[in-house]
Amino acid sequence: MVDRRVRGGVRSSLGRVQAYLGRCSAAEALANRERFGGVTLQGVHGLAVARVLARAGELAGVDLDPAAYLGRGKAKAPVVEGQLGLALDLPVFDWVDAQAELGLSVVRTPGLRLRVGQLDELKAALGREYPVKVSVTLVLDGGWLGSKHSGVLAEQLRAADRDVSLVLGAPFDPVDSSYKVFGLRRLLRWSARTGRKLELLRTGPVGIPAIAAGATLAAIGLSSSTRHLGGPVARRADGVRPKRSPQVFVPRLLHWQRGIDLKGSEVTACACAACARAGSGLQRFDVAFDSAVPATVRAAAREHDSYALAEVVHAVLGATDPKDELTRLRQDAQELAVEVGIVAPKWLGSWE
Repeated sequence: MVDRRVRGGVRSSLGRVQAYLGRCSAAEALANRERFGGVTLQGVHGLAVARVLARAGELAGVDLDPAAYLGRGKAKAPVVEGQLGLALDLPVFDWVDAQAELGLSVVRTPGLRLRVGQLDELKAALGREYPVKVSVTLVLDGGWLGSKHSGVLAEQLRAADRDVSLVLGAPFDPVDSSYKVFGLRRLLRWSARTGRKLELLRTGPVGIPAIAAGATLAAIGLSSSTRHLGGPVARRADGVRPKRSPQVFVPRLLHWQRGIDLKGSEVTACACAACARAGSGLQRFDVAFDSAVPATVRAAAREHDSYALAEVVHAVLGATDPKDELTRLRQDAQELAVEVGIVAPKWLGSWE
C-alpha cells in the first residue's frame, strides 16, 4: 500500500502511523493530522468531531474507531445530531452506516471485547456480513497473542479472509513478553502473505515496527487510556496511593515514562517544537500530585507527545531503510534504558 499523506506527512511505501485521540476538539484533531498525516478519532465524541470536520471540508486523513467495546452493560444508542434526548425505544445505532455516510476511507465494525479462548465469538465476529466493505474490529485480550492461542487466532484470520482492525487489551502492556511479540508478528505475516489489511488501533510505539513488518495502520494513543484497552489493576496492599505524575513520550527511549522518573539530560533533553516553545525539555514534567494531574499539565504533556512522536515516526518512515533505522533506534533506546536504570518495554528487545 502506498501512503499518500495529507499536508505535513511524508510519502512511504509502508503503511501509516498516526495519532489516536480520545476526547478532543476539532482543532486538536486537525493539528495532529497536520503532524502525522492522519488521525483516528474515538467513539461518539469522535463521530461528532468528524461531522464537524466534514461540514468544513476537512475530513481527509481522518478515520474513526467506533469503540463500542468501551461501553458497559446494555448497549445504548448514542446521542447524535437531531435526536430529541427522550427515553424512547430507539433502534440500535448503526456505526457502519454512520461511517459510510461520512465517506471515511475505512469503515470499521463497532468491536466486541473477546476474552482469551472465546473461539465461537471470534468466528461469529469474523463471519458477520455487512452491506458495505468493512474492516472487522477485533478487541482481544493480550493473551490471544501468547504461544497457546496465537496459532488459533492466525488460523481463524486465514479462514475468514477479512481485513482486520486489532485492539489489544491488558492491565499494563498487551505485548509484555517475547511470546506475544512473536504472536503479533505471526499475524503480520498473515497480512503480508494474503494481502489482507491489518490495523493496530489504540496502540503504543510497538505500532512503529508493526508498520515496518507490514501493518496497514498503527494509530498510537496520545494518552495512557488510548494506548491499549486497560483492565483492572490491583491496589497496593498497604493502601497507599502513589503520587500522580504526567506520562510523557521520551524520544530516545521510544516509550512513555512518568515525568518524576526522568532524571538526567540524557532522557530529559528534547528539541521538539513544544519543548522549544516552552524553553525547556522534559524536566518541566518532573512534578507530582496527590490527586489527578491538572488539565493544563496534561495538555502540555500531550502537545509534547504529539510533536515528539511525530518526529520519530517521520524519521523512521522517511529513512532510506526504515527497518535499519528502527533497529538502530531500538538498540540506542535499550542501551540508554540500562544506563539510566529504566525498565524498557519487552518489544524493544524482542522485535528482531
